Amino acid sequence: MKYIFEAVLFFLAGIAISACASYKVFPPKVLDGVDPNFDFTRWRMMPNQAEAKKIQLGGRIVQSEVKGETVTIVVAHLPVVEHPAYGPKETGRHNGEFAITYQGTIEPTYVQPGNRVMVVGTTRPPKVVMVDDLARSLPTVAAQCVHFWNTGGREIADFPYYDGGYTTLEEQTVCANNP
Repeated sequence: MKYIFEAVLFFLAGIAISACASYKVFPPKVLDGVDPNFDFTRWRMMPNQAEAKKIQLGGRIVQSEVKGETVTIVVAHLPVVEHPAYGPKETGRHNGEFAITYQGTIEPTYVQPGNRVMVVGTTRPPKVVMVDDLARSLPTVAAQCVHFWNTGGREIADFPYYDGGYTTLEEQTVCANNP
C-alpha cells in the first residue's frame, strides 16, 4: 500500500512540475541563434539598416496571399506572453505591421484574418504588399517555422471556456523546406 501511495504521489508531482514548465511551440533546434534582444520598433522604422538576424515575432493576421509556393502573411505585431496562455496577446496598442514570407503550403484555415501567429525566421528587406487596397512597404521575415492558432480573432486565453463551454483551439506548426 505504501508503494502505491508513493507512486501516485510521484505521478501527481510530475504532473504539477510539467504544468509549471513553459510551453513552447517550436523545437529547441529551431530557436538556436534567435536574437533575444531584437528591437521590433527599430527594425520597423529602419528595415534596411540592420544586417539579417534570426528572430522570433508574434502577432495577429491581417491578411494573407498565396502565389505559387509562396505564402505572404501581413501581421499586426503583438507581444508574446507566457500567462495566462502562451502566445501573442492583444494589448490595445498598435505596434506596427510586418510581413512573413513562407516557402511551402499552409492550410487556408490557419491564415485567416484574426488568427494568432508566431514566426521564427530571418529578417529580409522590405516587401511591397497591398493592404486595404494601398501598396505598403513592410519589414519582412523569411520564415523558417510558423505556428498558427486558429482563434478566429479571439484571444488564445479565451479558449478553454469560450462561451461557457469547452472549445478546442486548433494549432499548427509548419516549417519551410528551404528557409
